[in-house]
Amino acid sequence: MNEKEVAEVRRTLRPGKTTASAVYGCYVNAAGTVIARFERPLGPLGEDEAEKYLSLFRRALSGTLNKNLLDIPFSAAQVSEGDAHRLLMTLRQTSLADEEARNRFFDTVAGAMQSKDNYVILLLCAKYDVPHRRESDGRDGERSSEEVYSFLSCAVCPVKDTGAALAYDPDDRLFRQRSGESAIAAPTAGFLFPAFDGRQSNLYNALFYTRDPADAKQELTTALFGSRVEMTAPAQGEAFRELLTGALGEACDLRLMKALRGRILEAEETHKERHERETLTISLPEMAGYLSDSGIPEESVEAFNEMGSERFGRGAELYPKNILETRKFELRTPEVVIRATPAGVSAIETRTIDGRKYILIEAQEDGTVELNGLPLTILP
Repeated sequence: MNEKEVAEVRRTLRPGKTTASAVYGCYVNAAGTVIARFERPLGPLGEDEAEKYLSLFRRALSGTLNKNLLDIPFSAAQVSEGDAHRLLMTLRQTSLADEEARNRFFDTVAGAMQSKDNYVILLLCAKYDVPHRRESDGRDGERSSEEVYSFLSCAVCPVKDTGAALAYDPDDRLFRQRSGESAIAAPTAGFLFPAFDGRQSNLYNALFYTRDPADAKQELTTALFGSRVEMTAPAQGEAFRELLTGALGEACDLRLMKALRGRILEAEETHKERHERETLTISLPEMAGYLSDSGIPEESVEAFNEMGSERFGRGAELYPKNILETRKFELRTPEVVIRATPAGVSAIETRTIDGRKYILIEAQEDGTVELNGLPLTILP
């Protein structure tokens, strides 16, 4: 799924737009014991309360693709005979009316979810009559397409004590301290099934949400989908940094990283101008080409390809946002940290003078330099 498709599904999860008839829930304590199961029909609820429920499902479709929102593929064997996929299909096909399947789903999550707080598992099923989209301007047309997208949305939310607070007592007409009540917090995990790829149902994929990009909740994804997330976004970044330093050695310098960053920014800009549907990826061979164009010796480029294939897989597609920060630039020594805006990166360089290594920053043409807001003069 791309960002527009995620946003399109998210827009359907609002009062007056959703076709979901009810939200089903399961309240679980931190030890994994089910405390209660419940059903909340959305029709009788006031708009404010319905919005509170639906906002939690929207939050489980938020964040950055390939960081917070992770693609979960199903193999052909899983789709044809896998228990995990069969359960999801049963829930979807019965619009959650199958109580036995619902309870089996809740028990599966409760058995795999690790949480220090009590939490609630929320589940809904909805249908979306996908509007026909005009190719000329990308807007919805007057007629509907033949696609009716039926989907499950799940949000796993911690239940936390709101804490003691000063609350108004209307009888005594003053504020008193009252103990907090348990309340549902923003989801830490969730998913959408099936995926909405090309604005159509894709039964071979699910979209998994994790609030913490470093925690893909492997036990939960294995239990729900029969597969694990291959590598989290922080792990991808760490692996790429290790690849650069391991393959390039001393050639991994500031000049190279500025050049590499520039090439990635160019690729992002071209991708944006072409209005590409899919998220931008850069293959290992393409990245090796960037290194070669930057003057890296051929043997180092070959080492990069070989080590990268071992770490990520031959011909792997890398997500730029996961492997290299292009919107932030920070140089760090044990005692000094230098941060630059994207436009200021070119003003920084490294140099060896009289045998000593320096980081040099070119001042503005007008010589403007400030220290904690105090203007300073640069002496000749």
